[in-house]
Amino acid sequence: MDSVYYYFPLFTILGCLITQGNCIKCYICSFSPYDRNNRTDKCTEENFQHQMVYSDECKLGCESVIQYDANDEMEQWKRNCLQEGHKLTNDCETEKTPVLRLVRCTCDRDLCNSAVTIQSYSLQLLFGFMTLIWRSYSN
Repeated sequence: MDSVYYYFPLFTILGCLITQGNCIKCYICSFSPYDRNNRTDKCTEENFQHQMVYSDECKLGCESVIQYDANDEMEQWKRNCLQEGHKLTNDCETEKTPVLRLVRCTCDRDLCNSAVTIQSYSLQLLFGFMTLIWRSYSN
């Protein structure tokens, strides 16, 4: 009966991964220094306040998008659900045009859009699974 307790976290995590679209929770916020209605910055890297930012369930994953103008001044910072038509890369990609630069970071873990640099936790997840399995066999 004790081994059931070791498998419970494994089944919980696997269940979340299988129904991933229902499990991803993302931060939702935006800030623009040019928006007169939104002067409080809780969204940019320097001022991010996770306890003050709304979060919601997202089907496709999370994203952080930073838009810079032609002078490389930040125009907008958004944390949001990954939008249709954008690829989930678990990395950051930069798009450049003559008038703007857009940095889009996407990820697929709960609240993973809290930082600009997205890190993959695949190896850590694998290590956790291996530890659970090893513990169940050693008892």
